[in-house]
Amino acid sequence: MSLVGAVCRNVLRRRPLRRIRQLQEFSTMTTTKDFVVSSSVPDVHIPDVPVHEYVWSNFDRWHDKIAVECVETSKRYTYADIHRMAHNLAGFLQKNGLGKGDTAAIVLPNVPEYFVALLGIMQAGLTITTINPIYTSDEIKKQLMSANARMVFTMTDLFPTVNTAVNCIPNVKVPIVTINYTQQQTNPAGTIKFEETCSTRYDIKDPRWEPNDVVLLPYSSGTTGLPKGVQLTHKNLVANYKLTSVPEFKLNVDTHGDVQDVVPIILPMFHMYGLGVVGLSMFAQGVKFTTLAKFNTQLFSKLLHQYDPTLLYIVPPIILMMLNNPEFEIEKNRSLRSVVSAAAPLGAADINRFQDRTSDRIHLLQIYGMTECAPLSHHQSFLLKDGIKIGGSGIALPNTHCKIVNVDDPDCIGLGPNTSGELLIKGPQVMKGYYNNDKANKDIFVGDGWLRTGDIAHYDEDGHFFITDRLKELIKVKGFQVAPAELEELLRDHPDVKDAAVIGVPDERSGEVPKAFIVFRDTSKSSIEDLHKYVAEKVVKYKQLTGGIVVLDQIPKTASGKILRRELKKM
Repeated sequence: MSLVGAVCRNVLRRRPLRRIRQLQEFSTMTTTKDFVVSSSVPDVHIPDVPVHEYVWSNFDRWHDKIAVECVETSKRYTYADIHRMAHNLAGFLQKNGLGKGDTAAIVLPNVPEYFVALLGIMQAGLTITTINPIYTSDEIKKQLMSANARMVFTMTDLFPTVNTAVNCIPNVKVPIVTINYTQQQTNPAGTIKFEETCSTRYDIKDPRWEPNDVVLLPYSSGTTGLPKGVQLTHKNLVANYKLTSVPEFKLNVDTHGDVQDVVPIILPMFHMYGLGVVGLSMFAQGVKFTTLAKFNTQLFSKLLHQYDPTLLYIVPPIILMMLNNPEFEIEKNRSLRSVVSAAAPLGAADINRFQDRTSDRIHLLQIYGMTECAPLSHHQSFLLKDGIKIGGSGIALPNTHCKIVNVDDPDCIGLGPNTSGELLIKGPQVMKGYYNNDKANKDIFVGDGWLRTGDIAHYDEDGHFFITDRLKELIKVKGFQVAPAELEELLRDHPDVKDAAVIGVPDERSGEVPKAFIVFRDTSKSSIEDLHKYVAEKVVKYKQLTGGIVVLDQIPKTASGKILRRELKKM
């Protein structure tokens, strides 16, 4: 995922005087003679501990505080509740023969129990693969099979779709654990009740952790191609939490006494922005989360005006909605201090509109990263000189090295300031590699372990990075990745389609939407409407061909057979 950034021009003058005096007056860049760029924020020590131990390290300071509350149902858990339930779940998993080397899948919307499932599965020593809860059964089946999942956690409401997916997996029986969203619901027959997995305390065996053990397996399309399992280790995740909690980048206040930040989880937790940047990272800080299992304007308005959020992590379409819908009255919100927008670009005009509406009272900044970086590599800062720039994506995090290289340079020699090229990243947060995909690993790693981002960028004399374009073919729909190759493969599977190509086209509401170009077989009896229906039955809504379908005599390709997407865009 790309978290591309831009922030307001005058953010510093909104800070109280005592915070302005803390501004670091040094440059935010250090470079080598090979133009490897690093942050001047000092490196930090990354402890060799499993994620759940890091998350619980200060648990005694806020054990009695609310950890998470659902905006719609008012269901809530304290940190002590989640600690107890996660421990019991870990014991249940081990008692039923699951442990290190096994994978459990989470197919959940943002509900309070998500944290219990995450931390319990981790503590048992398993790997977690997170799946989009609005996926179709076909999409869920593919990820379950790819990740070799041994158990699935889901909602009672989602059971029919998940059960269909599980039943389509040959020669494997995958147990399903169901959570009731409301007390009126009952667990489907044949499922394991989530409450029962957390109700009994068992002894937990030490899985003999290693820092490089894979703990999380989200799926990403990387720089191109079909979705792939991203192997994120305990070291990767703990590193990201440590790197973003240094004073220069920390946005929350310490939890103590009656002081506790309120952080809504609006972004889906199956996505690394919601899970890594907000969820587990802020959980380790003792904040109070408010969750939305489904996003709509009524619930979002309730969250803003009744729950007094202090930090808000969102994407550009939500900011535009806040600006264009008078119902939200963001200028009247007195609790909100900072808004972080990421996953897609936010234009300077929209930034200025936001600042005008809020009288520069709410800090607006953006960050950059990708799933393969667990997920952050760059962050803007109001405590660093030149840490805020219009159109910028931030400076490198501590312990993180970056360079810009010519896209056709096999030696990956770094370029100097203000020169565009592909952004490469190296650091402790960079993934172990793609799961069971040597070819994809060879494509994304170059040189001495440098990760190709697929993004075109440059940096200035202050070490501030600017993302300007992308090499990758991914389509970004409201911040979500859509791989053209996935849709092309689906279309070519249709008996009446001879060939297909998919590109992203601009859309005012979504940023981009998929548009297909297809070649019918001579014997075809299908219509464009038939193809729309076929695709809609197979993929989630944001992957559907909203940009339309165009029929061609042939797909333009190079002599080697590569699709000429630029030619299609010209059409």
